Amino acid sequence: MQSPKTPPLRRERIGIIVLCAAAAAAMAPDVGGGARDRSAALVAELAEQGIAAASGDVVWVDPPREGFRPLGARARAVARGAVRGEPTDLYLVDTRLSPEGVLLDVSGIHNLTETSGADESKPVLRREALAYVSRPLIEAASPTVHVLDLDGQAPPGGADWSPLERLQHAITSWQTTGRLRGIGRRTFVIDPARSEGPAAEDPGAGGAEDPAAEGRGAAAPDEGRRPASAVDVAVALEGDGEVVVRAGGREAHLPLRGADAPLPAWIRAESFEIARPGNLVTWAVDRVRLVIGDAAMQTVKAVAFTALDFVLRNKEAVTGDTGAEDIAADLGQTALDPPVRQIPIDPEIGWPPAPLEPWVTPALPGEGQWKPQGGDAFVRKLDGLPPAFMTTFIRADRSRKATRVYIALWDPRQVELHMMAGTVEPKGATGEAGPGLIPRTPEVMKRVVAASNAGFQAMHGEFGMMADGVMYLPPKPYAATVAVRRDGSTLFGTWSEDETVPEWMLSYRQNMTVMVQDEKWNPFGRTWWGGTPPGWADKTHTVRTGICLTRERFVAYFYGADVSPEALSQAMIQARCSYGIALDMNAGHSGLEFYHVAPSGELPALGRPLQGEWEAEGDVSGLSGYRFRGRRLIRGMGLMNFPRYIRREARDFFYMTLRHLLPGPPLAPRAAPAEAGEGVWRTQGLPQHGFPYALAITEIRPDPARPGVRLRVLKVDPRTVAAAPLSEPGAPPPAGAGAVVAVLGDGGSAPGAGQGGASSIWHSAGAFSASPTPPVRGAVRIATGADSSAGAVAALGVNDEDGMLIYVERAAAGPPGAPDAALSPDASAPPPTRVDPRDAKLLQDFLAGLGCSSRIYLARPLSVALGGDTDLAGAAVHAPSGPRAVRLTRAEAPGAGRMFESTPIVPHSVWYPLQQKRVRYFKKPKKEETADGDH
Repeated sequence: MQSPKTPPLRRERIGIIVLCAAAAAAMAPDVGGGARDRSAALVAELAEQGIAAASGDVVWVDPPREGFRPLGARARAVARGAVRGEPTDLYLVDTRLSPEGVLLDVSGIHNLTETSGADESKPVLRREALAYVSRPLIEAASPTVHVLDLDGQAPPGGADWSPLERLQHAITSWQTTGRLRGIGRRTFVIDPARSEGPAAEDPGAGGAEDPAAEGRGAAAPDEGRRPASAVDVAVALEGDGEVVVRAGGREAHLPLRGADAPLPAWIRAESFEIARPGNLVTWAVDRVRLVIGDAAMQTVKAVAFTALDFVLRNKEAVTGDTGAEDIAADLGQTALDPPVRQIPIDPEIGWPPAPLEPWVTPALPGEGQWKPQGGDAFVRKLDGLPPAFMTTFIRADRSRKATRVYIALWDPRQVELHMMAGTVEPKGATGEAGPGLIPRTPEVMKRVVAASNAGFQAMHGEFGMMADGVMYLPPKPYAATVAVRRDGSTLFGTWSEDETVPEWMLSYRQNMTVMVQDEKWNPFGRTWWGGTPPGWADKTHTVRTGICLTRERFVAYFYGADVSPEALSQAMIQARCSYGIALDMNAGHSGLEFYHVAPSGELPALGRPLQGEWEAEGDVSGLSGYRFRGRRLIRGMGLMNFPRYIRREARDFFYMTLRHLLPGPPLAPRAAPAEAGEGVWRTQGLPQHGFPYALAITEIRPDPARPGVRLRVLKVDPRTVAAAPLSEPGAPPPAGAGAVVAVLGDGGSAPGAGQGGASSIWHSAGAFSASPTPPVRGAVRIATGADSSAGAVAALGVNDEDGMLIYVERAAAGPPGAPDAALSPDASAPPPTRVDPRDAKLLQDFLAGLGCSSRIYLARPLSVALGGDTDLAGAAVHAPSGPRAVRLTRAEAPGAGRMFESTPIVPHSVWYPLQQKRVRYFKKPKKEETADGDH
């Protein structure tokens, strides 16, 4: 059967198309000055775009394709190049090639790396896999190995991804890579100076006694002093699915795609889970910014905010709006509560602080008064202590009386601040991104209490960040900085011109220059705080946030939904801030959330339905068996992706955890009926000499079958004491030591030979530990005992979770607190003559039940003199003496304070050029107004 003939008109059209296509192919210019070599032609084309590259640094992903292709074949290339004066990057270039391999045109150039402080190596290619090394130009940074899957990344999964979010992610991928599927990425941080063994035993350098050192390893003997940035690293793709990394004489073989595999200690893998996109508005702003440029976007936003400010200002002038109704709604109330009596300041701990003095008068009900947050269904609190968080609001703009700023204040002696780098922001100097996730361990998650936004995106100033010892961006001189010491203290200060990161610093985050210092506004004379284009007066009213250290050494977070820089700073001044930093801005990007996390079934009952617009509850992803309940700081907070920081996050953020402090939860009575005060920890009346508490004591009857058996229990916080041997009887504490908390005497207290090996309890670097020998240099022995409980009448243990030292001794029957000299002897008294063999098992089970896997057992009680003159029963005693006596003196516990106080306030001509360095995300005018960004 013959096929039907092609109609004449159709044949004519096909002929014309073929002739035109052939002519087009014949006349197509060779891009790059007629060069027949496609790599040289591509280099010439890149040069016209301001990117300097070499032909030898071009890798073609797609080879020329033979056959008749009148319009040319699409081909991808990856070129290593650099913009003038900047480090090299890798560029993915979309091209069109003729069948002979001649470059016809370039349709797209995408920067794959954008590293500001590193040079990328020439990539190696195997099929759709591309690997390269990012070598840091900053000594403190580590080299990284990157493996890219040019075939695309796995589509985001999970039930919490909506179809709209999947579409947003696809559009973002297309805009940044030219592909809807994006590019898959895996990153490995390389530091061959890390050993395979345990951490180095040097507490002053993050050794075994440094909790921050866990999981980071220690320096190998041959490379311990060699910076990671100086080690040569190479990468190769071998076989069908293997990445080979060579560094410092070592070699590792890693799977090419996705498979989990154990890594050597000198390689750390980043998570490559995709974080959810922002809400539609904030996401759209970022997308449009990449098209029209940051300056144009600033103009659009400034016009909108100026118009809104005009409307609201006139509304207040006409209606006399004071903001009372909106504030009540933000607080989840129908009306503001009437003024209440302020919680009195505890004279022993100085918390909560005095109320704030209102700036706008007359004051609204509750304005400036602290409201406790904690101990409820949404915010956890520490047992036996007042809530660690307080909140209030204050109006800080007298020209706009409805403008308000909400404040969350916390006691840093109870709360530890942490910093977490996001999966996208800030982009590290070597391309390293952060986990973007609060660590998924029960020890951390059970103590998470809040989280908030941090500073601007890296493109808006590239201000420094380091988190948990990993530097993402180097510090900038004269930048306002909040930092975390390795002991967990929170510090605020202005970085000096010396960009060296101190050894004691674990994390830092910077943003612009200081906003408020010593309760004074803008000491560095900055004229721009984000949100306005060049030449505009910086009066934009929008969402602004900040963080500060107060005069009382507490830490405060500020959130204003419609405030100017001056109004935010005035709120800081009213809060008595000694050092205040402006953080991120604009709705969607900024906010604070409270959390309560617990094993499933242990969250406190709510007793009502959740209010979905500002409350949430759900499973903790990545930690099976745990659930969270969260709440925004205020109902009207526009923070996107709520609940945001309990999940993986693309931008960096702060999160806060409760510290381990005394007294802790009471011990459950076991003998019935329970006596008054039994098992309740007592801290009052003890020689604490400050807060947090150093000591807590209680008594309990642990054996229901023997209700007459009583145990006296002492807990000591290792972070609040310093230990030193008592060299001579009656000798005063060493110079510089704090007040005496306790003197402990160990008069040869091991139960005896044949009952197991002997171990000791040691104190060093703010931690207790149990071992036969000193765990680190300079460790102080507290007591020595047996590993077996046979014959024991007293015992010591170290709690696995909080590190507290727990001492327990057998006491005679009697009401709690009754003195019993026979069982609380001094060091020279003979041991008890009557020992019940059941007591040994009782002591063992008691300490094990309290979570002490490290224990030693004593044949006689320690001689304990609290404050040097009182035993555990409350009776007066002489302090023990002798070579085995140890004095515990008060040490300053982690809290908050100032740093870098010697950094001078310098003029604009000094700090501005220094802060302009290494900003490379896009070209900007030389005016200060565009030196930093809005978020």
